[in-house]
Amino acid sequence: MAVQALIHQQRVLYASPTTEQIEAFWTEVKRCLTPMIDAERIKKHENRHQVIYGAGRIRGKTAWDADTLRGDHADLLILDEFQLMKEDTWQRVGAPMMLDSDGTAVFCFTPPSKLSASRSKARDPRHANRLYQKASEDETGRWAAFHFSSMQNPYISKVALEEISADMTSVAYRQEILAEDVEEEGGLFKRNWFELIDEPPEIERKVRHWDLASVSGDGDWTVGLLLGKSFNGMYYVLDIKRCQETPYSVEELIVKTALEDGLETVISLPQDPGQAGKAQAQYLIRNLAGYNVHAEPESGSKEIRAIPVAAQAEAGNVRILKRHWTETFLDELSEFPFGWHDDQIDSLSATFADLVDDGKLIMWSV
Repeated sequence: MAVQALIHQQRVLYASPTTEQIEAFWTEVKRCLTPMIDAERIKKHENRHQVIYGAGRIRGKTAWDADTLRGDHADLLILDEFQLMKEDTWQRVGAPMMLDSDGTAVFCFTPPSKLSASRSKARDPRHANRLYQKASEDETGRWAAFHFSSMQNPYISKVALEEISADMTSVAYRQEILAEDVEEEGGLFKRNWFELIDEPPEIERKVRHWDLASVSGDGDWTVGLLLGKSFNGMYYVLDIKRCQETPYSVEELIVKTALEDGLETVISLPQDPGQAGKAQAQYLIRNLAGYNVHAEPESGSKEIRAIPVAAQAEAGNVRILKRHWTETFLDELSEFPFGWHDDQIDSLSATFADLVDDGKLIMWSV
């Protein structure tokens, strides 16, 4: 759409609140226009994410609200991830921008989940849904509304779609894949997904991951969660250690717990970015000589890392032992990601990632 408008000498402004979306859009624009760019028929300004062809122009710009969108003009305005922007992005700047050209505005968005709504800059995180509903009911011809699911995208691998969908909760699947407007109840986890048991069956593999608090007594907890996988593929939360202590006391707890767990238990440690994080991980690993221990840097948001284990929990594949720590753990699960603490969830996500069969995330491309 943007490239076609450029060829017809129109001014195109693509705006999104996320730099990742801007970069993805810019990459596709350059790919489409490579022959003309190489032939110097089109001028490219990399730092402005802009190409110019005669009177036509495409520019990519990061925009959260009216103020970040100001200072530009367009015949075609594309607002991507519109659900994350403030309402005034369109009302105060976008709409007036089109007055002199009688231009076209395109709004692209995914119905918000509670996770994405928490990142939205809008007072009403569902403002994009309400605008879509208004467009759907319009009979004047001013608006046109379209709805597409991921299945209708010809550029998405159907094999990859099936793989990814299997790791999603039902609500996430309806929102992200089917693009449905779903009213959610609660957080990412629900209490009734977890069966509480007195004792576990025979366990095939066990991993304990330590989520380390940066400072003792600062509100965060150091947590070591032990997760086991049985021979029939079920997951069991076997034990949780929590403390708000000094680094020395935490080191003592980690070593003592390793002795209790035994050599068959894998020990997983976080590795913060930078040299200090690497040095800390190396120091802890030296203290655990003789055990199966490793440290891995964490990537992605806490919510994204928790989705795979949440999908298994919803399917009834995660069970929890009845212990003194059980209710505290369930409270944190049910409040995540909106509660005060998420240290136990971080540890759960990391242990689950270690226990999955192949330990790899396959990235598909077409």
